[in-house]
Amino acid sequence: MTVTKSPEALSFHKLSIEDRDWAVPLLRSVQAHACEYSFTTLYMWRRHYHNRIAREGDTLFVRSGVENPFYLLPAGGDEGRGLDRLRAHASLSGKPCVFYLPGPAAERLNRRYPGAFDMEPSPNDFDYLYDRTALAELPGKKYHQKRNHISAFSREHAWRYEPLDDGNAPEAAALAEEWCREKGRCQDPGLRSEHCAIREALQLRRELSLTGALIRVEGRPVAFTFGSPISGEVFDIHVEKALAGFSAAYTVINREFASRALAGYRYINRENDLGIEGLRRAKRSYHPAMVLEKYLCRER
Repeated sequence: MTVTKSPEALSFHKLSIEDRDWAVPLLRSVQAHACEYSFTTLYMWRRHYHNRIAREGDTLFVRSGVENPFYLLPAGGDEGRGLDRLRAHASLSGKPCVFYLPGPAAERLNRRYPGAFDMEPSPNDFDYLYDRTALAELPGKKYHQKRNHISAFSREHAWRYEPLDDGNAPEAAALAEEWCREKGRCQDPGLRSEHCAIREALQLRRELSLTGALIRVEGRPVAFTFGSPISGEVFDIHVEKALAGFSAAYTVINREFASRALAGYRYINRENDLGIEGLRRAKRSYHPAMVLEKYLCRER
């Protein structure tokens, strides 16, 4: 007689920078365009969202949240077996099994477990993906206003573009501090978390494979950005900040960074709009090549 042993619960732990070497290849193997499959995203927001990871064989599992946890798509190994494993883990933990998935993965989940999950779109978390060449060149009538913003900025200011490096990274951190003061000293918990995440990421930019840039006006840093790859064809913009008196610098650094630093990528993921109407309008004004839908999939 063969006795089948029940699976044990997965052992989730806090992300550390040492996890990067093994986790990044598994995350990239998913070939997802969503920002959650960037190790840098998971690491930067690990405290705010209580991100945890587990490894079993050649598969990486990601869990977020405490009271109502949810899981990302398993990365590496056999996807179906990974999904089965997470359902078993959720059952052992006594919590409902909830997946947070990009649209294509949610469709695969529904095919694997017909009728087992309720699927709810999460529109505030939809990612905006752009054609890299379009952002670098701003071609045609639909980008006419963007080109005008850059021309006006160039007439008004003597500006210079710089790649982010050891010399100017502290200035980017100081700019982030000034931006935070402009926003009411980051009294909002989300802004405070973001500020801490930016400061830490700038300190660990090599370990997190960050690429970034800075714009100066008459020597003063007024805007900066940085990001990291999700896959070989998608680059994720984690942060883009400009001081209040230089709002057109957003348009300038967006174009310059896409043109000068990201030529090897097909798409640029500029992440979500958080349901903020002004941010939503700004992201749509750059005419995304696609809006990547995401779903919360709750087991019935």
